Amino acid sequence: MSGALFPHLAVRRAEADARLAEERLAAALDALPEGIVFLDSEGRYILWNQRYAEIYHRSADLFAPGAKLEDTLRIGVARGDYPEAIGNEDEWLGRRLEMLRNPGQRHEQRLKDGRWVLIEERRTSDGGVIGLRIDITAMKTQAIALTDALANAAAASKAKSEFLAKVSHELRTPLNGVMGLADVLSRTALSDEQRELVSGVLQSAGRLNRLVSDLLDYNSLGAGSLAINAAPFDLPALVRDTIEAYRPRAEAQKLALNLRLSEGVAGQVVGDAERVRQILANLLSNALKFTPEGGVQVSVAPVFEEGRTRWRLEVTDTGVGFEEADAERLFGRFEQGDTSATRQHGGVGLGLAICRQLAELMDGEITARSRPGEGSTFSVILSLPPAAAEASLADAPPLRVLLADDNPTNRKVVELMLDAIGAEVVSVENGREAVDALNAGGFDIVLMDLQMPVMDGLEAIRLIRGAEADSGAARLPIIVLSANTSQDDLAASEAAGADAHLGKPIRAEALLSAMLEATGG
Repeated sequence: MSGALFPHLAVRRAEADARLAEERLAAALDALPEGIVFLDSEGRYILWNQRYAEIYHRSADLFAPGAKLEDTLRIGVARGDYPEAIGNEDEWLGRRLEMLRNPGQRHEQRLKDGRWVLIEERRTSDGGVIGLRIDITAMKTQAIALTDALANAAAASKAKSEFLAKVSHELRTPLNGVMGLADVLSRTALSDEQRELVSGVLQSAGRLNRLVSDLLDYNSLGAGSLAINAAPFDLPALVRDTIEAYRPRAEAQKLALNLRLSEGVAGQVVGDAERVRQILANLLSNALKFTPEGGVQVSVAPVFEEGRTRWRLEVTDTGVGFEEADAERLFGRFEQGDTSATRQHGGVGLGLAICRQLAELMDGEITARSRPGEGSTFSVILSLPPAAAEASLADAPPLRVLLADDNPTNRKVVELMLDAIGAEVVSVENGREAVDALNAGGFDIVLMDLQMPVMDGLEAIRLIRGAEADSGAARLPIIVLSANTSQDDLAASEAAGADAHLGKPIRAEALLSAMLEATGG
């Protein structure tokens, strides 16, 4: 009744209610931790909250109902409020206005004071735009810190790898001489006492070599850079050779060391011979280490499954054994069978962990079963497809070999190894001398060290391959013999044109096998 009699009172009341609603809306918007802005269909300011003004405090003097956001952006760009726009102002402004015309995508914006803002804009039903501004400076700071930390970690990992590679080279070079000369000496006429002393030298050098190799393999596996190099090899011969290398140790411990080959184990297979040897050698070493009496047996048998043949290598001992529940733990890194303070056996606990990963790289697996006091059996199954039989070096005419190595002891080791097959060896001290010697021709194969004065091995190989390409000469087999054994070193050798890369210390069997394959028998 009063509204009809006094219409002006109703209008005032409506206006008061509207003002109250606006005040409540403004208070609610100001209470939000995020910046809020409302624009009309022409991109003009309608309403914004206090947080929005705080975020863009350098432009707050430009905010006014009816003012265009585009004009505010242009003035802000001219003032240098947006660091990412400096130097490409028109392009930056064009992208930003396009986002405003077609809202819906989130994007980040960096401000001059160093803060970061997340912008999200949506179209309203009347054609306007509602915009949300979130200060994400803390999150960006953490992300940048994390990125820097990852970069630093990657740099540290690379530095560690480079350090290990350098230390490995410095260790392997003299170790190659010790093991090579001791191996050659062991094949000469010696008294029992002398043979025992040489055997001790070989065993100690072998342990040191395995430790260096384990550390490098651990580093390569952690970096995902260890690769398997497949080539034909004689599996029974490899197993026999590996066992014979441990026979002096077994005899010294008064342990039996036997081999059992199942029917069908003959001929050559394709795989990484050195990695197979590494797995078997590690299992043999562990078996002898933890077997005080009795003996160790190695078994090799084919495994027929789903139309393919794989190979099972088992090492069984009569040693101290372990709890079945501890089997998986032994394959962990830095795990040892005996962790007591009075333990009698050394080692850093990397061997079995590396063996498992090597087996997996060869599409295989390794398991263990045991009981305390009843011995252990470690079983490895590997995919080693059959290969065509190769001729032997003994059937081939004498080879004329060019050997390039700056270390006289290492040259002597290789010369003594090749003397066994009647090869004629011409030795030089650097890559330049190797290239000059090859100009005279007459060589069947080249054995090349990498780190040498005057000219390194990689540069020499590149020059040799280049000369072959220019002259149309036949490709000469080149095998790298180097203490540098990282995956990068192997890749560098292959890229330069080498046919194979053997790591020092060099074993006679591995060298002759590589020469056999490189020369085609």
